[in-house]
Amino acid sequence: MCLIWGTTWIVLKKSLMEGTPPFFGAGFRFFFAGLILWAIILYKKERPSFAILPLKLYVQFGFLNLTVCYGLTYWATQFIYSSLSSIIWAGFPICVTILSYFMLPNEVLTKKRLFSLFLGTLGAFFILKEGMKFEGDSVVFGITIVMIAVVIASYPSVYLKKHSDVLTSLHLNAVSQLMAGIILLSISYFVESDQAMIWSQFNIFALLYLTIPGSLIAWFIYIWLFSHISMSQISYIAFFPPLLASILGWTILDETLSLIAIFGGSLVILGAVLVNLNE
Repeated sequence: MCLIWGTTWIVLKKSLMEGTPPFFGAGFRFFFAGLILWAIILYKKERPSFAILPLKLYVQFGFLNLTVCYGLTYWATQFIYSSLSSIIWAGFPICVTILSYFMLPNEVLTKKRLFSLFLGTLGAFFILKEGMKFEGDSVVFGITIVMIAVVIASYPSVYLKKHSDVLTSLHLNAVSQLMAGIILLSISYFVESDQAMIWSQFNIFALLYLTIPGSLIAWFIYIWLFSHISMSQISYIAFFPPLLASILGWTILDETLSLIAIFGGSLVILGAVLVNLNE
């Protein structure tokens, strides 16, 4: 799963560079992944629950996590390096840890966790400050949008952990991804009508790769893990994709980060590692 998510960043970025409208790209992957999952549900003759609590989980994950956070990340990655987007997402465990303190029982906000929060915040400051050196406001705006997406994404993840026994991974993924796909494609229809999709060989490959490994397989594994390992262990997933994404962005897309940006990213990753060390 970490290998898949580490490679999706460069595929996403290159597809945007080659003419994939961001909301269309995000909507396509979730819509068709959702359809495939629904086909599996129908084949197995299962019926997802639509009681109040499952509905809350569908909305939390389908709207907040997949629609809002992925929509924002896709859109913002037009303006910043794929490696930088992935590094900012490495701060996800810190946000999860802080929110878990307020939402989950037996979660303690220790001095180590507070120090981790300080490191992550300091790293984000350096990244944002470095973005201000570029001409125009688009880079700073892109960095800020991805940071907002990371903060928002932490809530449905903690909420899901709190109620991980309510739904199966298959049902949650099927409903949430199809919901997100419909919403994002609808947004694309209204705001990207002047951006024609370029059906190049790479863009077709990117849509298929982001749909099947990137959405269908990776998200199925991710949600399945909520019922089998701790929240701290789950958040470790955010550490490895940025490293792979940075290497691929540097070698394939010639993405070169400044020393200040690398230092800021290192602080974010260090804070994310420290927050769960020995837990």
